Amino acid sequence: MYCPCVRKADTVAEDVMRRIVRGEWAVGSILPREAELATLYGVNRGVVREAIKLLEVHRLVQPVRRRGTEVLDPLRSLSPEVLRALLVPEPGKIDQHVLAGLLEVRAELDVKMSVLAAQRRTKADLDRLDAALAHAKDALNDPDAYAERSPEVPLAIAQATQNPVFQMLAHWNRVVSRDLDELFRIVRPANEAHFQGMTVIVDLVRKKDEEGIEQVTRAFHAWATPRLVAAAELAGGASYPTAPAKKTTSPGKGTKKRSKP
Repeated sequence: MYCPCVRKADTVAEDVMRRIVRGEWAVGSILPREAELATLYGVNRGVVREAIKLLEVHRLVQPVRRRGTEVLDPLRSLSPEVLRALLVPEPGKIDQHVLAGLLEVRAELDVKMSVLAAQRRTKADLDRLDAALAHAKDALNDPDAYAERSPEVPLAIAQATQNPVFQMLAHWNRVVSRDLDELFRIVRPANEAHFQGMTVIVDLVRKKDEEGIEQVTRAFHAWATPRLVAAAELAGGASYPTAPAKKTTSPGKGTKKRSKP
C-alpha cells in the first residue's frame, strides 16, 4: 500500500486531504477517531496522529475540545499542498473548475513576472537565462529530458524579478507541472517551435521590451489555456464541488460519501 520512500504519515495525510476536498468529510464535520482511521489505513495510531498534525499545519483541520478534529474549509487554507489536492482530488482525476482558475491566475502572474524580469534583470540573470535555454536546446530530441529542463527558463525569469515570492511561485508551478506532466506536455512539446517561443521571451527580457513581453505572454496563454482545459476534459477530469456546505456530524463519525456530479 505504501511506497517505502514515503513516510506513512505523509501518505495518510495526503489521502485524508483529498477526501476532504472531495467532500467525503464535509466542512464542519468531525473526522473519525484515531483508532478508526488507523484501522482504515492499516497503520498504528501514532502514524494517524502525525498525519493529523500535518493537516493542522495545512490549516485543513483543527482540534476542538471535547468534540474531536474538525474539518475546515479547504478554500480558506493558505497551503499550496491543499491547492494541489483541490486540483487533483483523486489520482488520475483533474478538477476542471480548479484547473481553469489556476490557469487564469497563472496567466496574469506570468505577464507581471516577465515584465518585472525585463525591468530588473542583471547580467547574471541574463547569463542564467542563456544557460537555461542551452539546457533546453540540448534536450530537444528527448521529450522526457525536455519536460524536465524547459521549466528552468521560467524559473530563471522568476529569479530575474528579484522578488522571492515570484521565485517561490515558480517552484510551486514546476511541482504542479510535474504532477500533471502528460497534460502540460500538450503546450510544452519538445520541439523547435516551443523552444523558439522561449527564446523570443528571453530576447525580449534582454531588450527590456515590456510591451512586447506582455503581448507575447498573453498570446501564449490565450492559446494554451483552452487546450489544457479541453485536454483535461477529454482525459476524464472530474469536477467536484470545492466549497461544500457546512455540515456537522456526531464526534467520531464521518459523513456519508457524496456522490460524484
